[in-house]
Amino acid sequence: MKDYVIGLDLGGTNIRAAAVNREGEILHRVKIPTEVPLGRERVIANILKVIDTIKKEHKGLKLSAVGMGIPGVIFFDKGIVARSPNFPDWIDFNLRERLNKYLNVPFYIDNDANLAAVGEGWLGAGKKFNSFCMLTLGTGVGGGIVLNKNIWRGEYGMAGELGHITIYPDGHPCNCGNRGCLEQYASATGIVRMAMEENPPSPPFTKGGKEGGITADKIYQLAKNGDRYSLEIFQKMGRILGIGIADLVNILNIELFVLGGGVADSWNYFIDSAIDEIKKRTYRITGERVKVVKAELGDDAGIFGAAYMAMKEEISNSR
Repeated sequence: MKDYVIGLDLGGTNIRAAAVNREGEILHRVKIPTEVPLGRERVIANILKVIDTIKKEHKGLKLSAVGMGIPGVIFFDKGIVARSPNFPDWIDFNLRERLNKYLNVPFYIDNDANLAAVGEGWLGAGKKFNSFCMLTLGTGVGGGIVLNKNIWRGEYGMAGELGHITIYPDGHPCNCGNRGCLEQYASATGIVRMAMEENPPSPPFTKGGKEGGITADKIYQLAKNGDRYSLEIFQKMGRILGIGIADLVNILNIELFVLGGGVADSWNYFIDSAIDEIKKRTYRITGERVKVVKAELGDDAGIFGAAYMAMKEEISNSR
């Protein structure tokens, strides 16, 4: 009997999942609200509902394993959610143990940014590379480090927090407790903050407030229309991103950096300043060889990564 796995991306708003075969083909998709305000038990019930929905669609196939990505600090080996920004009451919560009561197949969890990198390494921009870094530029900045085809989790599962590289020692406070983190300047939130703080002369920006609900996408649209100040914001963002990537190049000597997330859509307005900064701050032999590319899988990267993790772990543990 042919088999498949289920890859899930557990977000604060929606649960996105798909049945994926060994060749990387999506057989069926499901998306439902996460319903976080209704409590942990409702979220667990919704996860099980998604899995059951997919199983019913594929009664002729064998479900071999389930993988899921979750934002936050994950103890991969134990299946424990140590902390998650989207699920504040999931503190040292053994999600694997909880779901294994209802599932008769292996279940694995990991950080969602790690799994986005795994997905890009399996089927996307990193598939031809043994080692690369992925940065997801969204509301915050997530990251995943792939070394010799394996995700690098570190000793406690917290490796790859690339958004918390310090750029400015006395910079803007970050939610992690540090100041001047990359996330505070290269994320959608950071772009909006930089736009609001500089008091530019052109609308719709005003100092210390918002007109018309300023978003990173609106700043992007202004840049597309040639707004000088918006272009300068993205150039600044690119410079800061380049500094962060240069640090990683100098530490890891990695050749490829994959950029995903919504902010990466503004690629044309920040990439040149990022590349310039990388070359300035790295050895010539490494800086000239670095490739910075767009992610290829979009929102599906995490689903594919979760599916691939499930396949890999299921095979490894069956030996």
